[in-house]
Order: sequence, then C-alpha cells, then structure tokens
Amino acid sequence: MKKYVIALVVAVIFVAVILVSTFLDNVSVKPLPIAKTPAVQETNQAAEGQHASAKGDSFTAGRAFGAKKASPDDREAMIGRGKQYLLTQVDNRLKLLDPFRTRVKNTTTLSDSERKILVSELNAEIDTFEAFKPEINRSATKQDIRNVADKIKAEWIKSRLTVERAEGQILATTKENKLLSEADATSLDIQKRIHALKALGKNTKAQEGLLTAYSEKIASARLHLKSAKEQFDAAGSAPESQKEKLINGKVVSVKNAQDDIKDAYKLLTQEARREFSQRYK
Repeated sequence: MKKYVIALVVAVIFVAVILVSTFLDNVSVKPLPIAKTPAVQETNQAAEGQHASAKGDSFTAGRAFGAKKASPDDREAMIGRGKQYLLTQVDNRLKLLDPFRTRVKNTTTLSDSERKILVSELNAEIDTFEAFKPEINRSATKQDIRNVADKIKAEWIKSRLTVERAEGQILATTKENKLLSEADATSLDIQKRIHALKALGKNTKAQEGLLTAYSEKIASARLHLKSAKEQFDAAGSAPESQKEKLINGKVVSVKNAQDDIKDAYKLLTQEARREFSQRYK
C-alpha cells in the first residue's frame, strides 16, 4: 500500500511539472505588457475608430464641421457639434478610467506601493480629462476646436498606455504569486516524499539533492521578483530620464525569476523520469 501511495505522489508531481512548465513557456514578458480585458478592448476599439481618419482633421473633429463653405449661422452650428463631439469623447474615456481606478484600488495582489503608484497615475489621467471640459466649452472657433482635439488625442493615447501597463502589472503580479505558491506546495511534497522513502528504509540522497537544488532556484526567483518590485516602485517617483531604465530593469528581473522557476520544475521533471525509469525498467 505504501509503495502504491509513493508511486501516486510521484505521478502527481510529474503531471504538475509538465503543466507548470508548459504554462511558463507560454508566458512572455514585454516592456509594456498589454492585457486585452473587455475594458481595454473597448478602449482600443474606440480609439482606433476615432484615430482612423484623424490624419488631417485633429482627432476626427473635422467630421463635425463638414467640407463645404458655410454661412456664419452654419459655422456656429458646426462649432457646437464639434464641441459636443469632443465632450462625448472625454466623457467616454472618464467612464472607463474611473471604474478601472476602483478596480486597481481593490486589487489585493498588488503591494501598497504598487497600488499607490498606479492609482496616482490614473488620478492624473482623470484630472487631465476633466480639465479638457472647460477648455472645450471655451472654444469659439474651428481652430480652437482643432487645437483642443489635438491635445485630447495625445492624452488619449497616453492614457491607453497607462491602463495597459496597469493591467499588465496586475496580471503579472497575480501569476507570480500563484507560481510561487505552487512552488512552495511542491517543495512540501518533495519533503513528504523523502519522509515516506525513509520510512521504507530507502536511500533518499537523490531526493534530498533535488530538494536543495529546487529550493535554491525558488529562492533565486524570489530575489529577482523582489528586485523587480523595488525597481517598479522607484520608477513611480523617478525623473523621466531614469523611468524607462527602471521599468526595463524590472522586466529583466521578472524574466530572470520566470527562468529560475522554469529551471526548478525542469529539475523535478528529470527526477520524476529517473524514478519512473528505475521503477519500470
């Protein structure tokens, strides 16, 4: 019965190793990770539609003006339509940013410092879009409308990148925490395996060596993730000249951590295959 239980434990670990290794192989790290959530997809679709014909008409505001020469009354009506169009775009963006800010505030997988940085960036975006409203209402000419439209377009693109980076940070933190939690559980399984073999009077030198090597890889991954967090936190208050360097450093640290975790599970795969080959040869 004990031999059956041990074999079952080895099989479970072997299957888990294959699944986690496959997951890690499919995880990519980019300087600006983009997560296609429904909110971000909606934002992208709206932005793409609005930018599609914006080559010469300032964030498509020209659509509200028309192409023909107009009388003074018609021009006033066109300016009114242009203002209403831009106010609608601003309101649409705010309707996406405000709920997303609430989501970030309630995300428990983020550290306090990470949450503070992301919320601060979103607050700045929301304040900027709110400030566009009085500027739009003050616009008195077609050129005024075009000028503010150009500003909104630039801020819209910047805001979209902010949301994508925040979403990427949330997803990355969740995955990292999940992987480390699973790694700790696997370490405990190895220890149980060693105790079970010792109870049977078996030699556990190979398993103890595996546990040591595995634990070293996981400890290294934790250090890399700690470094990634420190660089991300520093980027929040760093000058623009240093921010990109810190963000890229954070990306490298996360990639190193993922490589360490992948290597740790490769060790388990190799040991599981060795035991199976010895058991059934």
